[in-house]
Amino acid sequence: MRPITIVIDRREVSGHPGMSVLELARESGIDIPVLCYDSHLSLSGACRLCIVENEQSGTLLASCVTPIAPGMVINTQSQRVIEHRKTIVKLMLASHPDACTVCDKGNRCQLRQIASDMGIGWVEFQRIPQPAVIQEVNPLIERDLSKCILCGKCIRACQELVVEGAIDYFHRGFATKPATLNDSPLDDSECSYCGTCVALCPTGALMEKERTYGGTTNTTTETTCPFCGCGCSICLEVKDGRIVRVSPGKGSSVNGGTLCVRGSYGCDFVHSPDRVVKPLVKRNGTFREASWEEALEQAADGLRRIREERGPDSLAVLGSSKCTNEDNYVLQRFARCVLGTNNIDNGSRLYNSTSRTGLGSSIGFASTTTHLDALEQSGAIVVIGADPASSAPVVCYAIKRAVKHKGAKLILIDPRQTKLSALADFWLRPHVGTDVALLNSLAKVIVDEGLLDEEYVTRRTDGFEVLADALERFSLESAEAITGVPAEDIRAVARLYARATQPAIVYGTGITQQEHGTDSVRAIANLAILTGHIRRGGIYALQRDSNGQGACDMGTLPDFLPGHQDMTDAGARKRFEERWKADLPSNPGLSAMEIIQQAVERKTRGLYVMGENPCVSFPHTEMVAEALACLDFLVVQDMFLTETARMADVVLPAASFAEKYGTCTSFEGRIGRLARAIEPVGESLPDWEIVQRLAGKMGNPLPYSSLEDVMSEIEELVPAYEAYASSGRQDESDRYNEGHTDGRQLMKGFARFHPTEYTPCDTSLKVDYPFTLLAGSTLYHSGTGARSSRAWRLRRRSPQSFVEIGTVDADRLGISHGAKVNIISPVSELTTTARIVGSLREWTLFVPVSFPESPVNRLFDITLDPEAKAPALKACYVRLEKVNSDA
Repeated sequence: MRPITIVIDRREVSGHPGMSVLELARESGIDIPVLCYDSHLSLSGACRLCIVENEQSGTLLASCVTPIAPGMVINTQSQRVIEHRKTIVKLMLASHPDACTVCDKGNRCQLRQIASDMGIGWVEFQRIPQPAVIQEVNPLIERDLSKCILCGKCIRACQELVVEGAIDYFHRGFATKPATLNDSPLDDSECSYCGTCVALCPTGALMEKERTYGGTTNTTTETTCPFCGCGCSICLEVKDGRIVRVSPGKGSSVNGGTLCVRGSYGCDFVHSPDRVVKPLVKRNGTFREASWEEALEQAADGLRRIREERGPDSLAVLGSSKCTNEDNYVLQRFARCVLGTNNIDNGSRLYNSTSRTGLGSSIGFASTTTHLDALEQSGAIVVIGADPASSAPVVCYAIKRAVKHKGAKLILIDPRQTKLSALADFWLRPHVGTDVALLNSLAKVIVDEGLLDEEYVTRRTDGFEVLADALERFSLESAEAITGVPAEDIRAVARLYARATQPAIVYGTGITQQEHGTDSVRAIANLAILTGHIRRGGIYALQRDSNGQGACDMGTLPDFLPGHQDMTDAGARKRFEERWKADLPSNPGLSAMEIIQQAVERKTRGLYVMGENPCVSFPHTEMVAEALACLDFLVVQDMFLTETARMADVVLPAASFAEKYGTCTSFEGRIGRLARAIEPVGESLPDWEIVQRLAGKMGNPLPYSSLEDVMSEIEELVPAYEAYASSGRQDESDRYNEGHTDGRQLMKGFARFHPTEYTPCDTSLKVDYPFTLLAGSTLYHSGTGARSSRAWRLRRRSPQSFVEIGTVDADRLGISHGAKVNIISPVSELTTTARIVGSLREWTLFVPVSFPESPVNRLFDITLDPEAKAPALKACYVRLEKVNSDA
């Protein structure tokens, strides 16, 4: 399309068809005041402040909703325009409280700023009194609608960006206001407390509740959210060395002007009084503070002694899916070059290794295959084994936008009702553990009815004949018997997915944390390959933590060097040996759970843990604690004295995400930057620097004088990170994805089918343990809760663990809402509080994983996926007992 040329303020400028006058003016550096406009929202023209004059006709136009047209002559600063703008602002101020000096919005109030810029002080219009009624008793959001100017930003954000629909215009005329259905409290609405409306509100009508600081800050730092794997960009506002406010990042970041409740209100864990601020060493079972010199000497001596007496493979290291790429890179080099072992793994083993194994063998790329932006263009979206509304809210927003605004069909496969259930065109509720049978039956329908992409399968895949033979066992009748899903629903979903334009499959821990998670991932890949949608659509493998992808890319794995280069590949190993000037161990090391198991057997004698808490996050936590107690020496590097850190001989205080620089890699491969917003608390240090200092104390210093040195080495040695250190802003640092279009890099140009067998669950335990317990995420906490449980607003919102139980089961057992119950598994038991919900199936329970004082993972025995060595942490058999209140 040819550009359109117009004149703005006597300047000739050009834009593309469809641009508004406001957009072109801004692009040309011409400022026009606005209150209702935001680049992420639809246009409304509600405030009229953006009026400009068309000199050809003399018409006053709202520039935000007026498209450019050839030959336009626009004046943004004519006397007529200025007078009208002043009148509009004065009318707003006439119905606005005269309370600027005491309003906590301060200089952040856009109405106040515009009035100041226009020189408006005294308002001659008669004031319209507005009662100042501050609403809400929740700990997160406060509403004072006497300050509302009806710009509609909050409503459009809720309906268009987050697609929650919790608020809309209520009443008409002078009584109009944004409100929930029937003006009920936010707690009784669909509000998820994401904070997007608060961030966009131009006045003090919507504010953070119980603010630590109410004024305007002078320091704002853009960084990356520390919670889930979406990699959202956030802005940290700082006052007197404390984070006082968090808002969505600027520009075209992945979150597009939104956040979730964790991102908006959870970062205050940084200032928790539980922070470890000095190194700690243990003497006679008691910690005492020590200098860095003493603590590092003791850590080095303990690790060195074990290495010399027992050999390097008696040592092991756990990296972190919550620490930066640079932290993990330096740690794995420390393990291999200083300790001399490949016994290194990271926390993403618990949820990511089945994806690495399953996708890696099928499509040659062990992660999400395309960008999150493409999800909104999908004609159909399959969500299986994931609750993105809780685990990855930005992904959930994208799914809802695709369904509500672009007509995408939603297929939800989940035995438990989630927020997406109401939007689903098909909601399949298979029996727990039957995903492989269901996925294989979908594939069989596609093959039997000729819905596959025959050209793609013939020219670009291997193993189709073997797959087709294996699918013969998965007729619709047998699939219905196994899964409980009606055969007609299976057929309809298969047809819908196969025929859709650019369909996507989104999966999470409901797939990856099953006992045979690798088979389920391969079955998902088979569907995408069969239909050719691996090229046109995509597979989205959600990650629980902020850097699960990056930790693996950096080589904190027992069998892969950085860049997923096989440890047994002599050529790859030689490249690193030459660069690092060290002989590397050639045999793959132990995975995370194998490290724990060998500690019980006294084969693992020393362990160095960075930023992980296996005493809560691993299965059978009591056995894990026993294993750690068997160690001769344990070093833990963390922000808090976690359950694991309490068992350590040395605790090294680590800086938080807000106190250091670095990068993280999101689940879609986007590299986000961390920037230091505040100084490290106490004597804490960035993780990579602690590792470097420890290496020096062990007599084998690592050659890094700055973080830039680490970044440069990563650029040199890690494929797909060749230019990440020199890339610019967060929204520009998408280097990881650039080489991975068209289904990313398929193995030698071919995708490979892998027949997968359905292995029925062992139901022998159901006689004594009749309930199936599902473990999963909750919106108000992250991971196992080490950080989110120390964010005071999140903690107040969701203060204690609970178990969801269906109405029928609760009535049968005589359990009331809020009653204390015992959940008993074959390996442990847990006391928690009952929540009665009507949507759960009979004999099914749900418990969130995010409460470290009541870790649900203690109920799980250790059962590993045979290939990925990931523990099954999604479902187990339990019984439920009411706690006797008289006991």
